[in-house]
Amino acid sequence: MVNEEEEASHRKYYAISGTGQRSTVKMETNTGHNLQTDVPKKMGGGDSAPQPVEHLLAALLGCTQATAIYVGRTMNPRLIIDKIDFDVEAYRDERGALEIPIIDKLPTIPARLQCVSGTVRVHFKQKGVQVSEEQLRILGEQTEARCPIANMMHASGCVMDIQWVNGG
Repeated sequence: MVNEEEEASHRKYYAISGTGQRSTVKMETNTGHNLQTDVPKKMGGGDSAPQPVEHLLAALLGCTQATAIYVGRTMNPRLIIDKIDFDVEAYRDERGALEIPIIDKLPTIPARLQCVSGTVRVHFKQKGVQVSEEQLRILGEQTEARCPIANMMHASGCVMDIQWVNGG
């Protein structure tokens, strides 16, 4: 059995507060950063900021970047990442959010993202060093397993179809 005190000592906490008016929410993190979301005009919003799902995808990219750098530098041999280019898209069945009538029965279609797909192109700092397909596979697999955002998306049932390629 895991010691609760030991487990608690490894927790990383996040906090955010915000105020919503109409379709816009303005937020501030406990680290002092400001975020804002809105929805497109065709959905009744003002289109003044990214949609919440766009923030989720941005969080996935940011988390993947930070996690890949950690994973790469702790692999043996070390893979030192210079930069990563992302080309990612996602889809969901909007009936999961829009199904009516709204009664005491939950929607039959999940509102979550159903699939995130795309390419992660990794550029390494080591010029002239050949990164094998196996090393790249391990980097991608370990990054996806260790990134809290990717991990949560996968656990929700979202298909993660991300191809990791060497940027040369």
